[in-house]
Order: sequence, then structure tokens, then C-alpha cells
Amino acid sequence: MRILRLLAAGATAAASILAIGFVSADRLAHTVPAPVTRAAPSEPSTTGSIPVEPKPVAALKPGPAKIPNGFDTERLNALMRGDPILRSKR
Repeated sequence: MRILRLLAAGATAAASILAIGFVSADRLAHTVPAPVTRAAPSEPSTTGSIPVEPKPVAALKPGPAKIPNGFDTERLNALMRGDPILRSKR
């Protein structure tokens, strides 16, 4: 019986080491290559292209503050202060 336990433990250890070896080999075979860095754009004089002047951007006119996506921060702050919730009249 003693030799049977020794063989079972050895077979389990060997199977575990074999599984770890196969998984490691698979991971090493499928490694992701290092990212390739792109070169900086060349100057127009070296590429022969004509430089394009950027167009001026019109200034935005200030308007009334809009609630983004319907989120009401004033109501949230009131709720956090403990103010009662008032239903709006529609």
C-alpha cells in the first residue's frame, strides 16, 4: 500500500508539472509584440507638401447654463442637506 501512495503522489505531481509546462509554453507562444512607435511627422520642406494655415475658430457665445443629461446638481445638494423634496408643478 505504501508504494501505491507514493506512485499516486508522484503521478499527481508529474501531471501538475506537465500542465504548468504546457500552459507556460502556450502563453509564451502567444505573447503580444511590443507596440511600434510612429515617427514624428516630417516638416513640409522635407516632404514637399504645402503647409496649411489653420482657420481661426470663432469664440463661443456665453449662454444660459444647461443641465447636462438632465442631472440637477442643485436638487442633489438640497437632498444631501436634508431639505424636503418638493414636486414640481407641471
